[in-house]
Amino acid sequence: MGIPDEDLGPSWLHDYGRIEADIEAMSQFAHHLIDEIQHNYTPHATRVIADMESDHPPTAAEFEEHARFLGAHETAMRASTDNVYWYIEGGTRLSNAAAEVSSRYADADAFSLAQTKDVLEALNTSGAGVVL
Repeated sequence: MGIPDEDLGPSWLHDYGRIEADIEAMSQFAHHLIDEIQHNYTPHATRVIADMESDHPPTAAEFEEHARFLGAHETAMRASTDNVYWYIEGGTRLSNAAAEVSSRYADADAFSLAQTKDVLEALNTSGAGVVL
């Protein structure tokens, strides 16, 4: 008796081989990513967000185009600051997931490699929410 079709994954992936993870590289990636975020991104991001969130002078009611421009500008600014913030959050989660997978398999022998499902499970546990 074989594996049921619903457990085989997408049919377009049936001819692909195993996906293996380089545990040492994953550990280094996790370390370098969190270091880069904490030391080179976050200090600048904080200043950028503060600068972008500064208030604008009020517009004259009779200058409707300027009011609409400032509204659109506010929307773009909010999306930009959210992206700057969520890069920190997402990068930290990705780093944590990579560190978890690499630590889980750090003592494994050469024939026991991380499976894709383990990597996806770690990403989902970290809150990254990856779906294939």
